[in-house]
Amino acid sequence: MSFDIRRSDIIALALGSAVLGTGGGGNSYYGQLVARRLLGDDTAVRVISVDEMDPASYAITSAAIGAPLVCLEKPPSLPALYVGLNSVSSNLKGKIGAFFAGEIGGLQCMFPLLLAADTGKPLLDGDAIGRAFPELQMTTLSIYGTTPGLPSALSSERGLLYAGAPDAADGSRERRATDDPPGIGMERMFRKICSDNGGLIYLTAAFDRESLQRTLIRGSISLALEIGQAVQSARAAHRDPALAIVRAAGGKRFIAGKIVDVERQFRDGHDWGRVRIEGVDDDNGRGAEISFKNEYLILRIGEEVALTGPDLISLVETESGTPVGTEILRPGLRVTVLGLPCSPLMRTARALKSVGPAAFGYDFPYVPLG
Repeated sequence: MSFDIRRSDIIALALGSAVLGTGGGGNSYYGQLVARRLLGDDTAVRVISVDEMDPASYAITSAAIGAPLVCLEKPPSLPALYVGLNSVSSNLKGKIGAFFAGEIGGLQCMFPLLLAADTGKPLLDGDAIGRAFPELQMTTLSIYGTTPGLPSALSSERGLLYAGAPDAADGSRERRATDDPPGIGMERMFRKICSDNGGLIYLTAAFDRESLQRTLIRGSISLALEIGQAVQSARAAHRDPALAIVRAAGGKRFIAGKIVDVERQFRDGHDWGRVRIEGVDDDNGRGAEISFKNEYLILRIGEEVALTGPDLISLVETESGTPVGTEILRPGLRVTVLGLPCSPLMRTARALKSVGPAAFGYDFPYVPLG
């Protein structure tokens, strides 16, 4: 079912998408500012199902490639987004029917909204991960495959950095020989370009409706909006915002406590680290540790692995329900750890090769929510 996103919805959308971003996806603050400028009080972005797209049209995704710390330091650039969009549009043999989010994480949710608001095109209610992940091969688009040969582009404030079909960069022969997941060649190539250009660039790519009907994780925009509105309502009524998130997303509360230690290092274009939490109040005497690579990946309660990706591990400030990204972790912060279910598309054996614990170097199996 289609609906409108108005200027008054932007804060709730950004809040909910940051919860789903599992610590990554970029800080949405700057994106909110630009979106509120582009969307007047009497205008709106129409959000539609992929099935409502014109079958002859194409949907465009625009996303940032880079670590959360870099995204925090460099505001999003509309001119850079338009360099990529203009390149893809000029090489696309057809019309643009909609925009969509490559992932639902905080800032990444804002990019397609900005372009939809500026062009008057609709936004698809869905994304390609259902959360945020650090690498390009970890999307349903790469995992399940899409129509080859459609244009893509990399851009930055310096201009166009690359133009071509993403599948041409995938290195399919090498992947078959090494059993690497699909899309890994593209990730390696694009990540090097990112590192050579200051750690933050923009990817723009076109997809047809048939591919998106198979691969898109549906309903993530409306879910993000629902989560954000639930937090806002809980704050206004002086209720527990973490409980509101759990109810809106069908999740689970694991532990509430304070951060006592943060270890991090910037390596190979990503933020790696772990955060330790000591339980307080009802959780006094319990402890948790969360490992992350841009996003939260592994939750341990005591010595036990309690939850792993691709299910969502989210940290929120206990009092306000504000999501806590990996780039702003600090000792003393009071947080509540939540688990939310991932999309069924991310739980298949095929998907787990790309997004399960083993894909991040862990030697234990996927531990699902519940």
